[in-house]
Amino acid sequence: MKVQEHFCLKDKHSFHLNVTARYWAEYRNTDELGEMLQDKRFNKLPVLPVGGGCNLLFTRDFPGLVIKSAISGWDIVHENEEEVVLRVGSGLDWDQFVESCVSQGWGGIENLSGIPGLTGATPIQNIGAYGVEAKEVIRYVEVFDRQTRSLLVLPVEECGLAYRNSRFKQEWKDRFIVCYITYRLNKKPAYRLDYGNLNEVLRSQGGLQEGPEAHRGNLAMIRRAVLAIRSSKLPDPAVLGNAGSFFKNPELDVATYTALAERFPELPHWELPGNKVKVSAAWMIEYCGWKGKSMGRAGVYPKQALVLVNLGDARGEEIYNLYQHIVADVHKAFGISLQPEVVVL
Repeated sequence: MKVQEHFCLKDKHSFHLNVTARYWAEYRNTDELGEMLQDKRFNKLPVLPVGGGCNLLFTRDFPGLVIKSAISGWDIVHENEEEVVLRVGSGLDWDQFVESCVSQGWGGIENLSGIPGLTGATPIQNIGAYGVEAKEVIRYVEVFDRQTRSLLVLPVEECGLAYRNSRFKQEWKDRFIVCYITYRLNKKPAYRLDYGNLNEVLRSQGGLQEGPEAHRGNLAMIRRAVLAIRSSKLPDPAVLGNAGSFFKNPELDVATYTALAERFPELPHWELPGNKVKVSAAWMIEYCGWKGKSMGRAGVYPKQALVLVNLGDARGEEIYNLYQHIVADVHKAFGISLQPEVVVL
């Protein structure tokens, strides 16, 4: 295991900002992780675990140790005619994992195709897209406990997975490092097609087939449709630096939404359990005139107002300032404070 000093992070996160870490290291197993965290050089320094760096905004150089999981591979824990349970290393590329599962006819994550990053981020961020969230397929999360220097197995019910949130992003962020995730996937049809224009795109491709033998092909068709929709709306981070959706869609109580809808009846919304209503942050940002606009070398993507982009050699402060201006304008117009999906450092 090699520890590098004054390491440039430009190619290690999706905004591609020219920032450095005081130290950088990758670990291939939990033994290497434990040894690294016992190194006296890092005792009093902040430690930042990263995956693909797809959910980070660096506003300055990082003064401590940045660590990345290289724990790859997966094993079948249990399998029958209905399901398969997989234990997966946190350093595996998420979309490659989805592609492998779809090719095997294992369903449940096909709607999450194309999301950049590593598997280790799935319980931390509770990634979601097109009506599916990671918490629906995760069963256990194995973590390294920095306090006790031991491995723990946490049932997903204890991890507080919510809309783009979890205890790993809150009270556990400085304690647990995700090492393995156990997923339960379906071997029988259980498709989720009622979100956005997914069903419309599938119908344009001829629609799903019927019968038990069609399952694997249907999963592949759903994956292709999701990838096509994503590529039509979202920029490729390799071409235009970004972190995907920068903002969360606000969740409001019914009374607040009702008052807002009287003023803005066109505001897209989705009813949620527990007398909550989710409203479109993208619509509010566009209403305030920010879609396609820029400040310096930071901009709002013309095809999706939730996405902030690095237009070329932007500094983190420029993207942060753009974010702050958008939040202020939305609050002035709607009385709602937008919250970031992205972790700002």
